[in-house]
Amino acid sequence: MLSKSLFDGKELRGDLGDYPFTAESLFRIGLALCTYLVIKGEEKPTLGINVLDFATMSLAVGFMAGGGDVVVGKGNVSVIHREEENALIFEGLDEIDLKKVESILFSRYHIPRKRGKEVGRLWIQENKL
Repeated sequence: MLSKSLFDGKELRGDLGDYPFTAESLFRIGLALCTYLVIKGEEKPTLGINVLDFATMSLAVGFMAGGGDVVVGKGNVSVIHREEENALIFEGLDEIDLKKVESILFSRYHIPRKRGKEVGRLWIQENKL
């Protein structure tokens, strides 16, 4: 049975390689997420991820294409990949925010991509003792 919504609360679930956990789908979700944060008023959105793997990096590349920065650590919005549950958990957003991301994703809204130096970057946060 098909789900009515891409997100289940603040989670995105799936098996790697199958929709919505394909590289293309995660890229578009990351791009829509960054676009939403810019529309919401974030000057330079930052996405925090907990691990570098297929799911988080596919999402991160889309986010960077939208002009946002990605950090392994904490960001304005953080995504935790729980591999054992096949889930990406979004922190720092309300469920309504994710509905709006989904609306951008599936509407006729043109999702702009950045070019050149406007493309976001990736860095690893240093642990300070």
